[in-house]
Amino acid sequence: QTWKPLPHNTQRRPQPASFSFRTEAMVPLHRFLLPVFGLSLECRAFVTQHRIQRSALISPTLFSSSRPVVDWAKNEPFELLLPQNDFLDIVSEILSDPLLIDDSERLVSKNWESLEKRLLSEERSIRQIIGEGTTERVLESVQNLNEYDPEAVKAFLGSEAVNALFARVLYDGIFEFVQKIDIFGNIINSLPVIGPIRQQIVREAKRNLDKSLGPLVQSFLGTYTKIAVMQAIEFILSPSNRKSFGSANVRLVSSLLQRPVNSLLPPSSVNNKLKEDAFAYIRNINMEEVERYVDSVYGLVGDKTLDDIVEVDRIIDASPTLQKTIDRVWERAKKASEV
Repeated sequence: QTWKPLPHNTQRRPQPASFSFRTEAMVPLHRFLLPVFGLSLECRAFVTQHRIQRSALISPTLFSSSRPVVDWAKNEPFELLLPQNDFLDIVSEILSDPLLIDDSERLVSKNWESLEKRLLSEERSIRQIIGEGTTERVLESVQNLNEYDPEAVKAFLGSEAVNALFARVLYDGIFEFVQKIDIFGNIINSLPVIGPIRQQIVREAKRNLDKSLGPLVQSFLGTYTKIAVMQAIEFILSPSNRKSFGSANVRLVSSLLQRPVNSLLPPSSVNNKLKEDAFAYIRNINMEEVERYVDSVYGLVGDKTLDDIVEVDRIIDASPTLQKTIDRVWERAKKASEV
């Protein structure tokens, strides 16, 4: 084949008429490498196809029919998904239907009775149900929860019920002490008085002591009980006593975990009272109060998205089974809407 000079004084060698020489030269080399490395162009294509198929199983994100819906839902602010005014309208419309509330109460009662019946037949303890390992971890966590909120402790111990409890315990303790030491009995017994007369004097002295000492003790405890409560608060909140109260918490929780489940249920009368009170509140609820609650909730989460709370993509990518489940539910929902 002849060739001619190119412009700008550049020259190029003549190209072969076809690439048959190169193809023929590669064939024996390919056949030589095949038994050595176990690879061929066909094998590489098969491996590539297998990897693609395996990738579809391991990371179904790219092959998911529901993923666009999930992506949309996780990026939508809660306020846009369910506007506040719409939520209030929904609540108002539901509360304005007394028959719906009555039917809901009957349904809740029916389901609770079934659940209560099942729990009453459960004789295992919570410790047996959750296992020894989980129980030990729970108790270890309780042991570390040895700090109390000062305001909560003061509010509880400063209540009238606790003050009355302290006053009663101190009052009984003082009278028990007086009776044990028997002050007047020891004094009168040392007097040269005939036995029957001495016993009558002792009885009358104790009776008069109760009448005179009782009001005095109650008056004293009216002021001292508050001091005793403050001392109790300081004792509970003291850092030096945290370990002791941590151990007390462990004993309390451990005793609950060791009891049978059916022994932890409150009486049926208490459950029925709670249900009645709950539905009575629903029937008489004030929508102005609901608006205040809703304003507070939307003020906290109204501008937040689901992705602000949990990492949706990472959770779905970490669990192929979760992705398959979402896809299956989505497909069933679409088929149901087509019927």
